[in-house]
Amino acid sequence: MSTTPTQDELADFLLSCRFDEGEEVRAFLKTYGAEGLKAAKDERGNTALHMACGNGHLGEVERERAVESRSDDKVAEVDITDVLNALLEVAPAELLQQTNEAGSPPVHWAVMNNHVACVQALVDVPEERGGGLPLLKVSPAPAKLMPQKNAAGRDAFDEAVFAGEGKEEVAGWIEGYVWKAEGGKDDGKESTEQTEEVTLKMGDTSGEGAVTEEVDLSAHTEALKVEDK
Repeated sequence: MSTTPTQDELADFLLSCRFDEGEEVRAFLKTYGAEGLKAAKDERGNTALHMACGNGHLGEVERERAVESRSDDKVAEVDITDVLNALLEVAPAELLQQTNEAGSPPVHWAVMNNHVACVQALVDVPEERGGGLPLLKVSPAPAKLMPQKNAAGRDAFDEAVFAGEGKEEVAGWIEGYVWKAEGGKDDGKESTEQTEEVTLKMGDTSGEGAVTEEVDLSAHTEALKVEDK
């Protein structure tokens, strides 16, 4: 396998990543592999991952072509090329961490353009290969790779919140992922039948006037009757 694409081939490859040309992307990767992928950068330092993440390319153009050229009953049979996942199959860990001249890594481009599926695809890459929680949020615990912060000093979680209007979907997804990754529980999996007996004693400690009532914890409310002596 040759690992020395020409400058024209590198430029064409970046355009293919930008415009979701899956066939061309896979052909380049088959010929030049990870080394060719690492060599592909534009004049602003944007990599193939920046192009795919910034434009949200997960095979949409390929599917549109299939719809235009085939009858409806055949569209589902078409093998849709996912440009971003094709890149992630061969991308070394450092490429997921690589920033452009503005200091932004690929995940920040996905965040700024509200491409939730692209953020998820990056995070789904194992942490030892550059993905996982360190892509989204700076953690006090030591990570295998440097957390992803842009030139403004914001990680992807902060960037999603900072971006504000129009980025609610990606901000919500990141917030949920980070919460669960840091130990939060999925309320949907918790039992909704939990109750406990609560006893309040008012006036003295003799037990007289004590009131016992069951409280539904799943509703996170307490309806207690208190009797004074």
